[in-house]
Amino acid sequence: MMTTDSTVRAEFIAGLRALARFLADNPKVPVPSYGETVSVHASGTEQEQHAAVDRVAELIGAPTSGGTHYQTARDFGPIAYRAIAISEQAINEYTAALSYQGAVTT
Repeated sequence: MMTTDSTVRAEFIAGLRALARFLADNPKVPVPSYGETVSVHASGTEQEQHAAVDRVAELIGAPTSGGTHYQTARDFGPIAYRAIAISEQAINEYTAALSYQGAVTT
């Protein structure tokens, strides 16, 4: 979920800084080889989700891409910031696929 609540933002940013300091101070602690993505997920109707992603795209100066996952992203070196809207169809298909989990054995 997305929020611009100042308290939540301050806590999130403080956590990112604390993680960065910890990793800098502890060089033996491994990090992902290919970076990481911070994702914020839009909520509401599909139209509301797309509008939220469009607003983020404008704020971060990045294009959007369509499909079942409407999104925008901006890279900061190996770290990416992504806003995403997942279509109801994609969620339903994923849920349906999960319903078979464990039912098929070989």
